Amino acid sequence: MNKQMLKRVVAFLLMAAVMVGLVFFRSENNYDKHYFRAKLARGQEIYCQIDLGKEGELKYFLQPNIYTLYLRLLPENKQAQLRCEGEGLQMLLSRSSKKGLWKKLAPDEMIKQYKGQMSVSAELYFSLEQLQKYHVQQGKIKFYDAKGLYGTVIVDVINSRAK
Repeated sequence: MNKQMLKRVVAFLLMAAVMVGLVFFRSENNYDKHYFRAKLARGQEIYCQIDLGKEGELKYFLQPNIYTLYLRLLPENKQAQLRCEGEGLQMLLSRSSKKGLWKKLAPDEMIKQYKGQMSVSAELYFSLEQLQKYHVQQGKIKFYDAKGLYGTVIVDVINSRAK
């Protein structure tokens, strides 16, 4: 076999190894965030369960105490002007997406609707002691309009890897 052919075979094997590595890396990061979409009506409570045990090994060992929740809510009233507050969980609420630094959402700041849907991102923080339990924590994200409480998203965080 000449040198040219050997270089091509080595290059092909390296490319295949890189592709396998990228697929592995992507599968490890599949569950480092949770997307939740639901319709929200006045007076309604919506239940959202997050399982930290589904995280990939890299996320689980490198940064297990931070988790991202992306809420996409479709309010029943398309004209609703809503604001939100977190309760029972240590979290940072924002209208921002996953790119760049998140700007904290003020409790009196109205969330703008885009094409009839509201987007709220929450970065959830947990202590290492909490992560050792099956039931990590439960909290609420409450949405208010001018009349008062509009709806609630109950966030239940579990860790299926814990006993």
